[in-house]
Amino acid sequence: MNKSQVFILLLSFFIISSGYSQDIFGRRKKDLIEYRSYRMGGWLFAPGLTYTPSWVPKDDKRDINPNGRLAVYGEVGRFQIFYEGGNFFNYLDYSLAYKRLSGAEKYNDLKSIFKQNFILGNFNLNNIIQLSDYTFIQNSLGVNLDYKFSEKYDNANGSGNENTNNLLFSLHYKIGYGIKAKNNLFIIPSIEVPILNGLEWENGKSTYGIFSSRYKPVIFSVRFAFLRKRGRDACPDNGLSPEDKKKQEMHMMGQ
Repeated sequence: MNKSQVFILLLSFFIISSGYSQDIFGRRKKDLIEYRSYRMGGWLFAPGLTYTPSWVPKDDKRDINPNGRLAVYGEVGRFQIFYEGGNFFNYLDYSLAYKRLSGAEKYNDLKSIFKQNFILGNFNLNNIIQLSDYTFIQNSLGVNLDYKFSEKYDNANGSGNENTNNLLFSLHYKIGYGIKAKNNLFIIPSIEVPILNGLEWENGKSTYGIFSSRYKPVIFSVRFAFLRKRGRDACPDNGLSPEDKKKQEMHMMGQ
């Protein structure tokens, strides 16, 4: 595990611990979701951008200058909130997405560029730390399976193309800042980075070798998550918060 991965894990632990202390010592916050009015799941979509920060191995003495490039990202999927909000992880989501990864490598006066296009499946477990009545921090652990359906290389310096395999698998971490824009709409800007690559030829690294350098894909996205309205025939106590259930039980006992 490298220093950046350790830093991410420590940062996540600090954020989560801070959130729990605010819950214990802070004022009581309103529930982010109106359990009586909305189902515990719905659709999500997330437009975004990718970027591929890169570096040269320390022992490489050649005059190589790799650079990341911006490219596009788009995601659509579903989410499901756990019963009574869950214990540690509060909801899951799964989606299909498109992403393009692009980067460059300059050697002397020669510049090479790569562009890779992927269709991928995502699965995430999400922890919510409520900051106020309308804001929260979201920490997510997930996996993604990527299929590279096309690629283009402008290989001016003649360096080798590592990792041209079509199937990629990664464990990733995502952190986001959520806003309750409406009762049924949550907007969550997020940053996602790979933690561990599960493919044998990458030896468990969180970077990909392309040309003579290594690149770490980063995804910047803005998630729009929509809750569905309950139908008239829905059970009235289905999905209620524990506090609402107690109130309902007391009301029934008093009748």
